Amino acid sequence: MASLPCTECTENCVESIPFLSGLSPKEKALVQSHAVFKEADKGAFLFEEGEKITSLFVLREGAVKLSSLDSEGREQIIGLFLSGDVIWESLFLGDANYPYSAVALRKTRYCQILKKDFESAIENRETALRVITLLSKKLHDANERNLILSTADPTKRIAKFFLYRQERSVEPELTLRLDDIAASVSLRPETVSRKLQGLIEEGYLKKVGQSGFRIVDFEGLKDLAED
Repeated sequence: MASLPCTECTENCVESIPFLSGLSPKEKALVQSHAVFKEADKGAFLFEEGEKITSLFVLREGAVKLSSLDSEGREQIIGLFLSGDVIWESLFLGDANYPYSAVALRKTRYCQILKKDFESAIENRETALRVITLLSKKLHDANERNLILSTADPTKRIAKFFLYRQERSVEPELTLRLDDIAASVSLRPETVSRKLQGLIEEGYLKKVGQSGFRIVDFEGLKDLAED
């Protein structure tokens, strides 16, 4: 796994972290100076379940899944993180361990910043309040993901996933690989491929390019998901 100081990156990692948006340029530069840029090949771990929580991760390119093993050794997908996302769950739980593993689904580039550098950055009251707000949003987001996975019908589950992603995107098109969708909804890729084709033929979705999708009937897809 290659790494180098983030001072050599062309982008500022700290600018991607919502709850640090109120820091002064000097404070941001201080946190940025501690960031490390890394690359992980497909299948590599960013961290493993049970390890001590030490860092926050800003994804620059690629995809990472968070997963855990249940009592019978089966993998449970906790979430999928793509370019621009920040992995910081459980960062502020004190002396805690990761309850899941983070695995690169393909070649992934990311910035890693140590927890101790964030602890000094959120000492002011306004930044602390932003952290609380974002933690509340994360809890709501986790509940939304659980509702998606609790849907038994594969077509409805995929429809809910697309609505979930679109509501959190500023772009009219969603760039999602088949494997990423399958990992997110805990279905086999061939099942997802078949159901996606059905949604396209029925006019709910439109394929755009190699791995892009556009919802062309938002209300119809919403009705399908809630039916």
